[in-house]
Amino acid sequence: MPGRHEAPKEIGRGLAAWQLDLAMRLLLGDLARDYPVAKLASRCGLSRSYFARAFKVSMGLPPHRWLMHHRIQCVQEMLERTNQSIAEIALNCGFADQSHLTRVFHAIVGASPAAWRRRRKARAADDT
Repeated sequence: MPGRHEAPKEIGRGLAAWQLDLAMRLLLGDLARDYPVAKLASRCGLSRSYFARAFKVSMGLPPHRWLMHHRIQCVQEMLERTNQSIAEIALNCGFADQSHLTRVFHAIVGASPAAWRRRRKARAADDT
């Protein structure tokens, strides 16, 4: 019977430590640059689909979504610590423009960057 003696597929295997390290360096090296998944996979010696699955196992999210979440963390830090405009922060953290940032930020955080900043500053003022 065909397939009867095939080794079971290994499900849930993530990236090797060196692959994860390389992927992180490439993704985070320049937040303003989008690094295609196919190129990441190639640099790690994997197919695009295997890389995407292994990255998700390792990091909990697919590569692009993980990068968007990382960029949002960058935005949140800048919103709290600087008085830069949201448009400047958007560009510094790798978003195409303020509108792009606002759409992604709202989808992930549940509020606009401006509303989030106001709430954080109000909380900080109440704590003092």
